[in-house]
Amino acid sequence: MSKKNVYIVEDMAVTRAAIASVLKDKEYCICGSAVTAEKAWIEIQELPVDIVILDLNLKGNKNGLWLAKKIRKSVDCAIVFLTAYGSDGILSQIYKTNPNGYIMKPFNNPTLLSTVKLALQNYKRNPTKSTDPSAIQYKYIRSQTGLIKISSDTILYLKSDGNYVRIFNQDNSCITTRNKLTTVLEQLSFDNVYRVHRRYAINAHKITSITARSVTLGPTAIPLSKSYQGAVLKEKFLKQSNAIK
Repeated sequence: MSKKNVYIVEDMAVTRAAIASVLKDKEYCICGSAVTAEKAWIEIQELPVDIVILDLNLKGNKNGLWLAKKIRKSVDCAIVFLTAYGSDGILSQIYKTNPNGYIMKPFNNPTLLSTVKLALQNYKRNPTKSTDPSAIQYKYIRSQTGLIKISSDTILYLKSDGNYVRIFNQDNSCITTRNKLTTVLEQLSFDNVYRVHRRYAINAHKITSITARSVTLGPTAIPLSKSYQGAVLKEKFLKQSNAIK
């Protein structure tokens, strides 16, 4: 697999060098860096960039939000925000730029690496031109490594394990968040995600078969409980099957 090209926008030299060093050790290619949004914007348009690691507050007249908006309009790459500020106001501004990841300062190397990896995976899974974007929903979930973007199109199922919920995606990636399943489902509020058991919820669009006691998503069988959405899912699945015939 070819190396992924990373562009770093960070006005602190020590942090910028640390990020570059960690990523180079994992065979990422640092294709460029800048301390201002203006300089970064000029270079990003000309370079083969796969992902931009972007500090929110930068030197110069423009900040990271300005640059993220520019990138989203005309550059095909993933974005990970890097900031020491985590207020609701700041987060709401960041969300509007549709980022693929978010890292809070100070951070450790495993957090940086896992966030960059997931951001690239999530961006790769974004819908192509043949997919209707209006049918895809996106939400953010706070995981052990920071805020992670979740897609209603790529999620397979959710599994509750005590105070944690594991979110399994169709590319075999898994995201863990500390919360109850009920709370996570409320946060996601995806139209195609149904709770089918006290410990499980599934993406109805990924169903391959249904029995009296289980629902199958490809090779994975999930227990089905009548007390949740079992009857509703069976009815929908039967209608879809009849329509195909």
